[in-house]
Amino acid sequence: MYRPIFTITPQLNTQIAQIEKFRQIAENSRIIPQQQILLRHRAMQESVHSSTSIEGNPLNQQEVMSVLSGKRVTALEQSIREVTNYKQALDWVEKHLESKQSLALQDAFALHALVVVGLLPPEKTGKIRPGAVYIVDEINEVEVLQYTGPVAQKVTGLLKELFSWISQASQLHHPVLLAGVLHFAFLAIHPFSDGNGRVTRLLTKLLLSQHGYDFKGALVLDTYYAQNRLAYYQALSLGKTYQERKTADITSWLEYFVAGMSIEAESLAEEMSVASLPIGTASVVLSKEEIAVLSFVRQFGAISLAEAKEIVAGTERTAQRRLKKLVDEGFLRQVGQARKTSYLFCQKSSQ
Repeated sequence: MYRPIFTITPQLNTQIAQIEKFRQIAENSRIIPQQQILLRHRAMQESVHSSTSIEGNPLNQQEVMSVLSGKRVTALEQSIREVTNYKQALDWVEKHLESKQSLALQDAFALHALVVVGLLPPEKTGKIRPGAVYIVDEINEVEVLQYTGPVAQKVTGLLKELFSWISQASQLHHPVLLAGVLHFAFLAIHPFSDGNGRVTRLLTKLLLSQHGYDFKGALVLDTYYAQNRLAYYQALSLGKTYQERKTADITSWLEYFVAGMSIEAESLAEEMSVASLPIGTASVVLSKEEIAVLSFVRQFGAISLAEAKEIVAGTERTAQRRLKKLVDEGFLRQVGQARKTSYLFCQKSSQ
């Protein structure tokens, strides 16, 4: 039976409490359906770009957006296929959530089949790897063995033990901790010939969403890992072999994982909070730039035209138009005149 070794430290308790606070803010935010759709769409794009880039996909965010929009991009077919496959896998996750089923081993196989279709031979698509796995890094032009996974014959049993533990532990541990354990243990087993990292991150998203920790479908953890891939890999590297990682104390990994979720949750909760409808106003969709303006006001108490111009990265006329919309819709109020004009939150829009 799989039994992860970790300690629920004061740091973990504090961060989980923070996540709960941010989750409550997000749940109570009064964002309209159109705004939520925009946030979910942006989350999808960020997740596709970040998760594939972690594995070496060279497409930048704009190119990923173009591919997802059906536009032509000058890139290798494999790079484009990795992006479209990951989008299909995310779509599968969204559809699967409607079934209200608990996380199961077959979910991993279904996701792998979507992630690598057209990239691996059919006999390796959605199937356990047939042989050994070695992770090698090139350091100073010398190949260095970083990790050796379990032998192929043991993979199925190890996966069954892991998913059995996840099912049983769901009544004992916080969902965020469960997701962290799943992320570490599944990647340590490395069950497939390729695509293990992408499948791991998709399974993590699925588990969190099943337990209501997806922040209305807008939470993206992949960006946190992609921003500092070295820190991500170092946090996971708690042994050179599977046996070492299976028996390692993974507290440090969980602290890294939960800290990352807390950071992303705080950012998203803030964005949802400032985009909430002022009491008594009609539905209005805000752009990313307008949300950024509101976030600035929330942080600093007021904003000037010059500051708004920098935030929207446009002309003075563009900044004036953004501010006027926020005033007309009841988010902000204008005080002062001429060069002393500034914009504050309306009292009725305070959360």
